Amino acid sequence: MNSGQMLYKKAQNIYSSLVAWRRYLHQHPELSFEEKNTASFVESELRKIDGIKVLAGKEETGIETGVAGILKKGEGPVVALRADMDALPIQEENESIYKSQNFGVMHACGHDAHTAILLGAAHVLADTDSPFSGTIKFLFQPAEEGSDDTGRTGAPYFIQKGLLDDVSMAFALHMDPENEPGSIKLHQGPSMANVDTFKGIIYGTGGHGAYPHLGTDPVWMLSFVLQAIQGVAARRTSPLSPAVISVGEIKTGSSTNVIPEKVTLQGTMRSYDKNTRKHLDKELHQAFSLVESMGGSLELDIEHGEPALSNDQKAVEIYKSVIQETFPTFHILNEPYGLGGEDFGYIAEKVPSAMLFLGAGFSKKENRGLHMPCFDIQEEILPVGVSLLAGSAIYYLNETHE
Repeated sequence: MNSGQMLYKKAQNIYSSLVAWRRYLHQHPELSFEEKNTASFVESELRKIDGIKVLAGKEETGIETGVAGILKKGEGPVVALRADMDALPIQEENESIYKSQNFGVMHACGHDAHTAILLGAAHVLADTDSPFSGTIKFLFQPAEEGSDDTGRTGAPYFIQKGLLDDVSMAFALHMDPENEPGSIKLHQGPSMANVDTFKGIIYGTGGHGAYPHLGTDPVWMLSFVLQAIQGVAARRTSPLSPAVISVGEIKTGSSTNVIPEKVTLQGTMRSYDKNTRKHLDKELHQAFSLVESMGGSLELDIEHGEPALSNDQKAVEIYKSVIQETFPTFHILNEPYGLGGEDFGYIAEKVPSAMLFLGAGFSKKENRGLHMPCFDIQEEILPVGVSLLAGSAIYYLNETHE
């Protein structure tokens, strides 16, 4: 039995705890920056593990609901394992015994599983016979899904506090409901998108609906702006550069016979590289500027969120080696994970890192995708996740010492 298989056996031995942790967290989801109960639960569980130094709260992690554990065994480099803890503003539609007890809040992205898996990795790695020399940091990060009034998600707070300053490599994983257990998405380079949001306001004069010629109509101007926006990715961006701009909200007047004075629209922009990101900014400004030739004026604010997740080559190779050693029958899908966002991208900018997507879904006939009210996972994947995170940390530390 190789080391990876030994870690998997240890993870299987705590399967009942993994399920219990995951189900408790699923029943008690909390939104970004509000994860007080979740953080308290994680801190309590970490303090039960001999040999782990626990950091918690703003003073020690940079954010009120942040938790971290530090396990040091001898001299050597430092590797980080990260899980996110926050939930989403979604009303759960599942009728499982562990369904959310918090109205309008749900773990619809698998962060409950991520947190349980990282707790399991801490238990497995703290065993006295776990073969490594060095330091492992367990980062339980709040606020992956949402930003605060400064525009920051959770990862930048950990980075600003210095939790990554001595880290040489970092690993994370994500639930993948599109594929069943036995499949893993693992991709080198840009794998998830830059996430930017925008808010635009088109101003006219408004007026009476029966006399549109006596004023300027921002709704009419909007029609041209929308066409221009939809054409940015389709006709003004290279097909070789993944990119999309989507409008998600439009607000305007409230009467049938009154032309409003303004129209407000908000949306998101996604891209994989910095040049395309700048290009989308420029094109969006040009799209909105069309209103000036029609007698209108505009305001446009663009907020740049998390950067694209770019997986490091060496970190990907380590993950791949651990998968092949521990689960030789698993199918590795070498493909990007889409234009969704992930604030682990901040960590991957700071240190060489890799995130994989772990197949945890049901039959293809069951549509239980990310951010859906019926999202769920097959819990048999929990010990697999534990062994992959723990195995990648040990593999990196032992390889560095060779």
